[in-house]
Amino acid sequence: MPLKEETQLAEIQDGQSENVEVTLTLQGDTKHIQWDKQIPLLDALLKAGIEAPYSCCRGTCGTCVCKLEEGEVHLKRNFILSEAHIQQGLILACVSVSVSDHIKINYDEF
Repeated sequence: MPLKEETQLAEIQDGQSENVEVTLTLQGDTKHIQWDKQIPLLDALLKAGIEAPYSCCRGTCGTCVCKLEEGEVHLKRNFILSEAHIQQGLILACVSVSVSDHIKINYDEF
């Protein structure tokens, strides 16, 4: 399961690097960026010049949904994804923070 409970998040992050290696696929193009764990995934993508889809930035609309193919994230909020979606690896980039040091996401495969 790609998500971690709030109580586990602090324990997991202790001792890990502050940067995450992100491999992402968007519109058939694969890119690699570094992501600062202190900011949401969507913010890191936009800062890197990647035109990732988004709208509300609050975890309520689902526009930024993507599939987590490798690694683990924590959703700060989630008002749209069901447990079945989460089990399929779907995440909301606008409210996702990384738990692992490398993640792979795909906007094209969900």
